Amino acid sequence: LDLMLQADKNEALKKALFRGDVSVIEELLNSGISIETSFQFGWTPLMCAASVANSAVVRLLLDRGANTCFEIDKYTVLMAACTAQASEENILKTVELLLSRNADPNLTCRKQMTALMYAARKGYARVVALLVAHGSHINAQDENGYSALMWAAQHGHRSVILKLLELGADKNLQTKDEKTAAELAKINKHSEIFSLLSLAANHLQGRYRKTVEQEAICKFLTAVPDHRVGLIYYLYSSYSLFDDMEVFLNGLGLEHIRGLLKEQDIALRELLVMRKDDLIQVSL
Repeated sequence: LDLMLQADKNEALKKALFRGDVSVIEELLNSGISIETSFQFGWTPLMCAASVANSAVVRLLLDRGANTCFEIDKYTVLMAACTAQASEENILKTVELLLSRNADPNLTCRKQMTALMYAARKGYARVVALLVAHGSHINAQDENGYSALMWAAQHGHRSVILKLLELGADKNLQTKDEKTAAELAKINKHSEIFSLLSLAANHLQGRYRKTVEQEAICKFLTAVPDHRVGLIYYLYSSYSLFDDMEVFLNGLGLEHIRGLLKEQDIALRELLVMRKDDLIQVSL
């Protein structure tokens, strides 16, 4: 009878965790059920709460002594939060809470992935920034050589890519099969991201160069209007000794057209709003 009662309590707790029913959870914990009760696959209450990014329940469990560093088969509570099916706002609150209770952002799962890689793969730019701010290694690579930037590129998460670049991610890293983030974007048909990541490495020569340069600038200007300020900040931080135009062109690998723009008296502010036809008209 006692075993049946315990099983019923465990089931009731699990349901309350996924519903976010704080009062029922408190009642069950007060009745003597363990804070580290093991559910299916060995998950604890904290792991369950983190997986749905319920920060109120996570806080309650942590306050009652739940183990922030719990892991099952090297998969951590923090990783569960970073892959939660929830709003990014709720995930951000949950991740911030776990980090404040000393969750380690640099632990790796069996595939050598970190919480940062999981967040980047899911497309959570603000979570990515938070993890890096708490010491997550931005250029760490998993068992296949994938970094957070590569995961974001493969899945087409532009906002994450821009944030990672701003924070200093190395876009020249290669996977074990020698693919860069730009190449992964191209393979997965994320053309805007491919353009963004490959611009600085563009060394094309010959008669196609002008066309490539026009396309490069146009794709950059049209692909990321909402994040332009962030990327310009990234370029500034990389080339702080240059003037505005030189910062922009150096960041895109197009510094050789600086003279032509100067001859045409085109300032950075004008270049940022130019379209392809405008570039052709000024012989760029």
